[in-house]
Amino acid sequence: MVASVIGEELLLQSNNTHFKELSLLQMAASEVAEEALTGPTCSSLKSCHTYKAGAPCQCNSECSKHENCCPDFAATCMTSDSHYHHTPNGSHVQHRSAPFAGDASLHGPSKAPLLTFYVYRAQSDSNYPPYNTNAASLGGVLWYLHNEIVPYCYTTPSGGKFGFRRYYKTRIIRYKITMRATTPLYRKGMNFGVRMAFDAGKNTGAYGMTKGFENYGYFVGCNILGHGPYPTCPSAQGTKEGFCPMRYGEAAAWYSLPGECPSQAFFSKSPSCKKQEPGGFCAGTPTGASDCTWNYEKAGEINIDELVGITPRFKSHYAFCKQGCLEYVKFSAQGKKDVGKCGIHFWDHERDAVKNQWRIRKLDEAFKKKYPHLPSDKEMPAPKCDFDKDKFYDGI
Repeated sequence: MVASVIGEELLLQSNNTHFKELSLLQMAASEVAEEALTGPTCSSLKSCHTYKAGAPCQCNSECSKHENCCPDFAATCMTSDSHYHHTPNGSHVQHRSAPFAGDASLHGPSKAPLLTFYVYRAQSDSNYPPYNTNAASLGGVLWYLHNEIVPYCYTTPSGGKFGFRRYYKTRIIRYKITMRATTPLYRKGMNFGVRMAFDAGKNTGAYGMTKGFENYGYFVGCNILGHGPYPTCPSAQGTKEGFCPMRYGEAAAWYSLPGECPSQAFFSKSPSCKKQEPGGFCAGTPTGASDCTWNYEKAGEINIDELVGITPRFKSHYAFCKQGCLEYVKFSAQGKKDVGKCGIHFWDHERDAVKNQWRIRKLDEAFKKKYPHLPSDKEMPAPKCDFDKDKFYDGI
């Protein structure tokens, strides 16, 4: 399902109320502060390994997951006599027992390079960490929006609420990912594994998921759009749905970020599943052990209406839609195809390679203008998506 790739659509379709509750309660929906925390510290709160109700920051084992650690958490609470261990490079990682009994190298650090790059997600106004989600490169998130989201003024394929983009998409969120491949994966010449497709936090779209994790640990996955497994061009599906040929080249990639219990949906992740399937996210510098392959920092967001010019020209997205406007006309029944209505031309000409590169550049420039203290995507380019299907599945 295309719509599941870079957002929270399945949750919205199945149970919007429960999704909102999950975002606020079960998934610690606090935004990551873009500046360092000030004020209370673990030392002043005297709360290492204990949840302190009402405190503006926390010092227990869950704080990194909930994005609310006090600024001195690592130095004060991650001591050698705690349930954290020190990695060989001096960083600190929460210890979790890896469940795999296969390659012993999965239990220790790898010699794979440490990679740092940006990924992007098209998202609604709901806030939650990116565990067990899919993300994209600049080109990948723009293609997703272009193909699946912006040709509509209704929230679901069957209609839904009028005056919003499909699945309530309002913004593009940027994360800085730091990752290190496990030894078995790197030994085969790869930093990335197969890209999983997560629906509501559950992997639903990668062949041999269990064997993949057992053999390679909880790897970050990737694929170049058009090269498969989805989307693939040329293909019968691509012809039918009208997304082939694709004109983003190597600039369009999708990623998968495995968290705890990736075999189950958000509402079904039991404590035992989380223990047996710890995922690859970890605090501190990823070591390349099976359960410590990646972490993230939030690195800003861009409002889509502002990016494409809907606001301030129109009062709101609803007002834009109410006037019969569309960001992009995909179907002939909507009007003249392959352009926008009401003077919005950001998405014009989906298969124009030059225009696609312009869109990538405009989005990168928007982030740089809003967050000048952070490197742009151009200044911190993503590593090559080096997943190789034949090498990956050989022997598993």
